[in-house]
Amino acid sequence: MSAALPQLITAVTLSCAATALTWSSVQAAEADFFERFRGTWSGSGKVRREGASQLRQVTCSVTGAPAENRISALGSCRAVVIFSHPIGVDLVHDPRSGTYPGTYTGSQIGPARLSGTRKGDAVNLRIEWPRPVNGDIQAAMVIRNDGRGRPRIMVAENLTPGGPVQQTTEIVLARQ
Repeated sequence: MSAALPQLITAVTLSCAATALTWSSVQAAEADFFERFRGTWSGSGKVRREGASQLRQVTCSVTGAPAENRISALGSCRAVVIFSHPIGVDLVHDPRSGTYPGTYTGSQIGPARLSGTRKGDAVNLRIEWPRPVNGDIQAAMVIRNDGRGRPRIMVAENLTPGGPVQQTTEIVLARQ
């Protein structure tokens, strides 16, 4: 046996241990982030349902249920007596790629696909609508939760084909 073999085995073992520790800390950080969404939440904000419509004040209630590598939040938003609509987000953290694929429910046209990444306290997502909304099939969603009990959901999209991206939704929730 060569004298270099024990050194190589030690180096490989240390490398594997460091990788395992890094992997565990990433998983723990994601689990801690998901736990921020556990429980019942309510709040208010503004939503624009169609391109030319006015922003409407809404009240929302949501229940968050994190699991391993996953967060599901289901609830509803209502604007006085004008409309009441179910909403929901189901996101899975893929530890290999660091991405968050999932589904958003809340649009009148049906569930949309979500994909994105987390940076700090925010998950930045691309929404892919099942068919055009205001002439476009994509929008952006940011779900921010700094752990202080006030998560925020924002959506921005084109309101006219080729027009500027504008914020169409901002909802701030508080733990109940």
